[in-house]
Amino acid sequence: MTPRATYRLQFGPDFGFADAAALAPYLSALGVSHVYLAPVFAARPGSTHGYDVTDPAVLSPELGGEAGFRAMVAAFRTEGLGIVLDIVPNHMGIGGAANHYWLDVLANGPESRFARWFDIDWQACGGRVILPVLGEGYGAALTSGALDLRADGDGFAVWAHDTHKLPVRSEDTAAIREAGVGTFRGAALDALIARQHWRPAKFSLERDGLNYRRFFAISDLAGVRVEDEAVFEATQALALRLVDEGVADGLRIDHIDGLRDPKTYLHRLRRGTSRPFWLLVEKILGQGETLPADWDVDGTTGYEVTNLLVGLLADPAGNDAMTEAYAAFAGRTDPVEIVRHAKREMLERLFASEFSALSGRLAALAAASLRFRDVGADSVKVALVEVIVALDVYRTYADANGLSASDRERLTRAVGEARRAAAWLEPDAFNLVEAALGLDLDTFPGAEAEVREAAARAQQLTGPVMAKGLEDTALYRYARLLALNEVGSEPGRFSTDVAAFHAANAARAPGSMLTTSTHDTKRGEDARARIAALPRHAAAWAARVPAWHRCLADPEAPIDPNDAYFFYQLLLGAWPMEWRPGVRRDGWEAFTQRVRAAMLKSVREAAVNTTWVNGDPDYEARLAAFLDRALDPSPGNGFLASFRTFEAEIAADGAANALIQTALRLTLPGVPDTYQGADCWEQSLVDPDNRRPVDFAGRAAMLAALPPGPAAFPNWTDPMSKLALTARVLRLRRDHPELFAAGDYRPLDLPAPLVGFVREAADARLLVAASLRHGPAQRGLLPLPEGRWREVLTEAEIADPAAGHGFDILPVAVFVSSSG
Repeated sequence: MTPRATYRLQFGPDFGFADAAALAPYLSALGVSHVYLAPVFAARPGSTHGYDVTDPAVLSPELGGEAGFRAMVAAFRTEGLGIVLDIVPNHMGIGGAANHYWLDVLANGPESRFARWFDIDWQACGGRVILPVLGEGYGAALTSGALDLRADGDGFAVWAHDTHKLPVRSEDTAAIREAGVGTFRGAALDALIARQHWRPAKFSLERDGLNYRRFFAISDLAGVRVEDEAVFEATQALALRLVDEGVADGLRIDHIDGLRDPKTYLHRLRRGTSRPFWLLVEKILGQGETLPADWDVDGTTGYEVTNLLVGLLADPAGNDAMTEAYAAFAGRTDPVEIVRHAKREMLERLFASEFSALSGRLAALAAASLRFRDVGADSVKVALVEVIVALDVYRTYADANGLSASDRERLTRAVGEARRAAAWLEPDAFNLVEAALGLDLDTFPGAEAEVREAAARAQQLTGPVMAKGLEDTALYRYARLLALNEVGSEPGRFSTDVAAFHAANAARAPGSMLTTSTHDTKRGEDARARIAALPRHAAAWAARVPAWHRCLADPEAPIDPNDAYFFYQLLLGAWPMEWRPGVRRDGWEAFTQRVRAAMLKSVREAAVNTTWVNGDPDYEARLAAFLDRALDPSPGNGFLASFRTFEAEIAADGAANALIQTALRLTLPGVPDTYQGADCWEQSLVDPDNRRPVDFAGRAAMLAALPPGPAAFPNWTDPMSKLALTARVLRLRRDHPELFAAGDYRPLDLPAPLVGFVREAADARLLVAASLRHGPAQRGLLPLPEGRWREVLTEAEIADPAAGHGFDILPVAVFVSSSG
C-alpha cells in the first residue's frame, strides 16, 4: 500500500510510543494517511534518534515496549492512520553494555554464535577486536583505574571508564575467582587483558587501527553482515513480521549504500512477506544517477527533491553577484576542488584503517598477478586515492553479474580523471584499480574470490568517503549560499531551471518520497527557503556583510572570514519568521544558544580551524567571543540593529519561498512527507537542533481554530499561513487520492517568473502555479483553462477563469476542478 502522505515522528527519551499515540487525532485532522516512524527497535539507553539499534528483534523498552507500540498502532488505526517503519540493516550500536550480541562476540571471539553477524577481520590485530574506547593511552588507563575488572550476573568483565563493558573469556573465570577480582590491577590486569578476544585502545586509534567495519567513522556503530542469509533472517524478522501482520504498510531502509549487496537485500525483503508493502531506500543520487531498475523499490527518501526545489527558488539572476561577494569576502572560489580535497582528507584521516585494508588487498592482487606484479604497494595507494576522489557518485554496484553499463562508465571516467591528476604515476597502477573495482575477473585468473571481495570492500568505502567528505566537511567549507548546501547537493550548482524542474517531476517514480526536511538535513526547510531569498537581494547583501564584519571583527582575536560568512547566513535562516519588527521576542536566550551550538558544530565539521578531536580551544574561544558580540541584545549592538533591518527586508521573499516550497512538495508526483513540526515554520539548524520538542498542542489548537477562506493567511510570516496551506492541500489529497496517486503531469508554458503544472485523473484536474520572484511588479496573471475551478488555499470559487489569477493573497495557488 502506497501512502497518500506521511508525517515523520522522531523518538527519544522524552517522546515515546504513548506520546506519539496522543497525536493521532491531530495527524488525522491534518490530512496525512501514514505516520512515518523513526527507528522503534531497542537502542542504546538514552538514544535521541534510534539509529544506534542494539537489538532489532525487540521493540524499544525505553519507548514503551511491545505493549506500548501496539497501543500506539491501535490509536493510529482508530483515526485511519497507517505506519511506515524506518529500519537500520547496516549497523548496530555497540558502545556501552546494551548489545548482548556484541558482548557475546567479545567474550567468545570467532567462536561466538554471533561472530558472523559483524564485519570483523579476525586475521588482523592478532585475532582480537580493537576497541577505541579509552580517553587516554592504554598504559595511562591501566594506571589510572579507567580499566576496572568487575563481577556481575553474567560473569566477569573489564569496564572502561565505567561505561563500556568488555566481557572476559570463560577460560579465565576460574583463575579470577581463585585470585579475587581485587588482585587484578596493573600488570596482572594487563596480563588478563592480553588473553582476551578484544584489545582496548585510545579513541584516536580508530583512525588507522580498527579491524571492524563501522557506520561512516562512528566506532560505536559496527557494520552488520546482513548479506549473510542467516544474519538477514535474524535481524530483519521483526520488521517483516510487522509488515506481514498488516501493522506496517511500508519500510524505509536506512543507509542502503552501506550494504555489501543492496539488490539481494531488497529482494529478500520482498520475499520475506506475503503482503505487498511500500519500500523506500535512503539513497543519495548523484548528478544524472538513477536508482538501479532491478532493486524493486518504490523510490528514494527524497533528498533529490529537497535540492530540486531550493534550486528552483534561488534566483539565477543573483548567481554572479553572490559568487563574487563570497569570493571577495572569504576568498573561496572552487567548490569542486574543495570537495575533492575533503575526500582526500577523509581517506587520510577518518578512513585510514579501511583504506589501508583495501589497498592491501589490491596490492596482494598485484603481487599475485603476472601482469601487475611490478606495481608497488605505494603506487596502488596513490591510484586508489585518486580514483575514489574522482568518483562522482557515492558508490557503484558490482555484483555477481558485474557492473552495469552506467556504473562502468562512471568508473572509467573516474579513472580517467585520476590519471590526469597523477599523470606521473605508473599507468598499470590505474589499470589494476579499474580492473579490480570493475570486477574484471578475467584479468585475475585464479583470484576471482579475492577480486569480488576487494570490489565489495571498495563499494562500502567510497560511500562513507563521499558522505563525510561532501556532506559533513565540504558543505561547511563552501558557504557561497548555504541554502544550496544540503544532503545530496552538488556544490557549484546554483539554480534549477524550469525545464529541468519539470523533467525531474515527470520522471519521478510515483511512489518516491517528496521531502524538504529530515533528521539529516543541514537546515530546516524554511531556514533554507529564507536563505534562498538572498540572490534577490545580492547587492544589498554584498554591501551589508563587510559592514557587519567591521562591527564585529576583533583584530586581536580574528576568526576565519568563511566562518563569519557562514554565520551571517545561518542567523538569517534561523531567525524566527514571526519575530517581526515591533513585536516582542520570546525565547531570545534559547535561540542564541541554538545558534551558538550550531556554529560550533559547523566549524568543527569543516575541520579547518578546529576539529571534533584534538581541536583548537583558542580558536573556539575566539569564535565564542565573536558570537557573544553578534548576539548581544543591548541597544548598542550596531550589528544586530543592522541585521534586523536587513532581515525585515528579505522576510516577505523568504516566506514566499517557504510557502511555494511547501505547496510544491505537497502536489508534485510522489508521496509528500512532513517532518515533525514542519506543518508550521521549520527553521531548525543541524542536528540535534532538528530533534527539539515540537509544540503539538499549539498546532492542534491552531488547526482547530483555522478561520475559513483567505483569513487563514493574515500575513505570510505567520505560522498559521503554513499550517493552513499544509492542511488544505493534504485534505485535498485525501478527497482526491487517484488524482495524486496516478494523475499525469503536464508542465504549463508560463512566462517568467511563473511556473506551474497540471495533473489530471478521471475524477479531477489539478493546476498548481507559483510566482517565483514575487513582488508588486512581478505578480503576473495566470490564465486558467475553462472549467469550474476552486482555489484550494483561499477556498475561493473561481467565477471567471478567463480573468486570470493575480497572486494577490499568496505567491502560490492550487486549483482543483472536479469532473462532472
